[in-house]
Amino acid sequence: MTSRKIVDVVLALLAHFAVGVSWVAVAASVMGSLDVARRMAMNSEFAWDTGRLPQPWVIPIALVAAWISHRFFLWAMRRAGNGELLWGARVIAWSGALLGVLLGAYLWTPALLVGAKVGPAAGESQPWGLLAWGAHHARLALPAVIGLVTAGMLVLSKHSPLVVIVKSLYRRVRSFRGRRRVSVAR
Repeated sequence: MTSRKIVDVVLALLAHFAVGVSWVAVAASVMGSLDVARRMAMNSEFAWDTGRLPQPWVIPIALVAAWISHRFFLWAMRRAGNGELLWGARVIAWSGALLGVLLGAYLWTPALLVGAKVGPAAGESQPWGLLAWGAHHARLALPAVIGLVTAGMLVLSKHSPLVVIVKSLYRRVRSFRGRRRVSVAR
């Protein structure tokens, strides 16, 4: 492997990492903002504290970082593919978003009392409605939905590294079998 190819591979790996990390930051920031509304629905409290997750002002910064990382990704992948884009960044972006959603769901603030909105005065509470129960179960539902979309894209998308590699291997096997049949026929 030449030194140029090694540099191309390293740049492509860095581009994959940059896209993934930028979307982790976007998703974790959005999850922090969702946690505020989620706590309001479950706990009858309002606070702009996102806990251990990034603050809402990080969202635009993370989106700019995602845009820059996608430009870097396109450049690096075209360089590695000798001018041809081997695959796109969509699956990598969805994978990063999935990690950010998983992190956010793990770090979300738990309900003060499951099934009851605790009021500001001691002992004051009311039963949860549909919205509060939905907010409570979003910890599992949101990562599951994003996970299904990511898995579907990984297996079916033409922008998936997995699909591109499997198709390439399939073409190589078919061409090898074709050459073998021609040589046996002679």
